[in-house]
Amino acid sequence: MEEKDFIEQEVEKLLLPGVLGRSRSYARLLEYLAACSAQGRAPKELEIASEVFGKGADFDPNQDSLVRVYVHNLRQKLDNYYSRAEFATSEKITIPKGEYRLAVISTADATPVSGRRRHAPPIWAVALFAAIVINTAAVVWPGRDSAEDVYDQVSRSSIWTSFMDDDLPFLVVVGDYYIFAELDAFGSVERLVREFDVNSADDLADRFVYEPDLMATYLDLDLTYLPQASAVAIKDLLRVVYRSDKSVRVTLMSELTVADLKSNHVIYVGYISALDKLMDFVFTSSGLELGETYDELLNVETGESYTSGAGIPRDGPRNYTDYGLLSTFPGPGGNQLMIVAGTRDAGLMHTAQAATTLANVEALEASQPGTLSDGSIALEALYEVTGFDRVSLDAVLVYTGTLNYQTIWGGEVP
Repeated sequence: MEEKDFIEQEVEKLLLPGVLGRSRSYARLLEYLAACSAQGRAPKELEIASEVFGKGADFDPNQDSLVRVYVHNLRQKLDNYYSRAEFATSEKITIPKGEYRLAVISTADATPVSGRRRHAPPIWAVALFAAIVINTAAVVWPGRDSAEDVYDQVSRSSIWTSFMDDDLPFLVVVGDYYIFAELDAFGSVERLVREFDVNSADDLADRFVYEPDLMATYLDLDLTYLPQASAVAIKDLLRVVYRSDKSVRVTLMSELTVADLKSNHVIYVGYISALDKLMDFVFTSSGLELGETYDELLNVETGESYTSGAGIPRDGPRNYTDYGLLSTFPGPGGNQLMIVAGTRDAGLMHTAQAATTLANVEALEASQPGTLSDGSIALEALYEVTGFDRVSLDAVLVYTGTLNYQTIWGGEVP
């Protein structure tokens, strides 16, 4: 195959949704470089600034590193893509250092741009997914006892009907937190950093565009972490989900794509602060809104504040108040979404119990039906949870409301 044909073939794969991340800028840059390669030329930095990023004649590459930063990040994205086993090929496309063009090289001769090895997931992350596998096996294993009949009843409740009565698969999305490294003066990792407005490698790359000096300080380690309560919550939810005998896939929030929101029934499990791409959809039609922090919710109508005490240091009793949010509403493709979230661990664990135990489901249906004319459900509920360490001791339903899902999806998802 000729080089230009191979480049065209590979670029077509790389432009699929989600491959290069959420930022459209990298797709535009790759498309432009591919077009230049087909013409047999390497564009100048000023050309890229104008044609890809819309910069004017006053753009000064000596003062603005926009193009260099984006090319550097795109080079890393290409290397990361080909490092994944499912995309491994005998040849790959790359951007040679110091040049603005696409080239084809043998993967046998290629070396990673960063020279870093990928970090193994922390042991608790392995344990989390081991717990998922073990409990999934327990759910589908033949010979269910009478306790399993309870989950059958829950699966037939109005809260779950929209998930069960079709052939759409399930996608369980676990809220993860992206973390990156801060380097010391010698280029060694000094500490790991979590910032709420940096939720992916793409977000970090965008930060570099506007603050290029940070490239010498911050480093993408391809690391995320999960709340411990996610394992318990997923266990409870899968016991109901598998009543349907439908396909179930588990993914991380950082891996979620727009296409996923239309082609699956989506169940989010995690902290409210990790909702990321779903945050606006969850609160657009909500009677609740975020307070000054992700540990605080406000009742829009009454002004009442619900603030978690889970993160507050305590010298006395170790019990505290936490909050859990359960929200479910139709999606943009005839599917259904369920948000099982908490401000911290105790709230998250109780919300999972509330969505999967018969008494809690019946109480929720009685307090706020939220049934739409087509039979689907659009409601939200807030639970005040008494926690001890990371355990939920007791809970009270303190708020319910009906959601307007047409408002949620109005023009947001194509």
